[in-house]
Amino acid sequence: METMRVLVIGAGVGGLAVANGLLDSGHDVEVFEHAQQLRTTGAGITVWSNGTAALQQLGVDITEVGRQLDSLRAMTDTGRLLWEADLSEVTERLGSPTVQIPRRALIARMAQALPEGVLHFGKRCTRVTEHADHVSVEFADGTSADADLLIGADGQRSTVRSMLLDPEPAKPTGWASWQGLTSSALPVAAGHQTINIAGRNAHCGLIPTGEGLLHWWFDMPWKDGDSALSVADLRRIFRGWPEPVEALLASVTDDDLGFFPHVRHRVPHVWGGPRSTLLGDAVHAMPPAVAQAANQTFEDAWMLTNCLADVPAGSAPTAALRAYEQERRPRVMKVSRTAAFTSAQRSTPLQRLGRFPKWIATRSQVVSLRSGSNVLRGLAPSPSLA
Repeated sequence: METMRVLVIGAGVGGLAVANGLLDSGHDVEVFEHAQQLRTTGAGITVWSNGTAALQQLGVDITEVGRQLDSLRAMTDTGRLLWEADLSEVTERLGSPTVQIPRRALIARMAQALPEGVLHFGKRCTRVTEHADHVSVEFADGTSADADLLIGADGQRSTVRSMLLDPEPAKPTGWASWQGLTSSALPVAAGHQTINIAGRNAHCGLIPTGEGLLHWWFDMPWKDGDSALSVADLRRIFRGWPEPVEALLASVTDDDLGFFPHVRHRVPHVWGGPRSTLLGDAVHAMPPAVAQAANQTFEDAWMLTNCLADVPAGSAPTAALRAYEQERRPRVMKVSRTAAFTSAQRSTPLQRLGRFPKWIATRSQVVSLRSGSNVLRGLAPSPSLA
């Protein structure tokens, strides 16, 4: 394997994950972030077994951080049980648990694993130029950098995507989340079970996140220009919903409330140029309805790391980049469609999501690659998800 110099744009979960994987593979990696420091905002992240398994392969272990989840429970807004799902099958198959973790703790864990000098802050990418033998990046502060390969991991508003592919941003789906991560004395916060509650035009969820923290969210239709909701509005809208919804809303304030519009990207056939590609929300931003956005990002990072491991010395990475994209595209499109459908029509599809843990267990690319991926053997990519 030839050691390549790689530039990663974006120090979110995707950029940090792929940087860890590529460094462990012996590559020379630098990560450039437009913010002045690590962005630790946000609530919690559900890292399913496919995500924790991918992270372990990338050299990041979060199984001792956050809260391990053992089951999922779904009910209607009248309190009728829809299903309960045991996560033991997916944990056993992938050899890794489902973990709920504060986003800030996940970011810190991945950043701490990087050597000094890898992360650069205050570096806003303004131009990408591909040459026959290298790629160049220019930054707003007047500096620049050259490398063998560029990875755009700069989120749903990706500057790299807009320069390499198209300037069209991710489109709103018509839904949004009002969410938070707070200390809670409610019994659910001390447990190991996710609770999902679905109504005709609204949805809410509660996930224990460890150390007494509870991640909660309320999803409703939303369009640009709608007035912002307060906790008082949520108390009115969700009055009469099954416990512990009202008890939770009685315990939080507007200062705890975060707003997260749902968006979705068109997933292109090709994700970059001869010496560039994208991963995560930069290429396939999706609604959070099935909690897979971060997990698919981790699978991206792991697949890309593996594909680049077989680039012959002195060769351009183009073939490996296109193989990575062709392998990942049908899978992320499948998950994205499921997330969009579930986000837009809450009650009916939630009944079907009881099968989702099993789907993850059988369809994760972590499983297929452990068995020996076709793409890594130089054969045709494996079939798309059924």
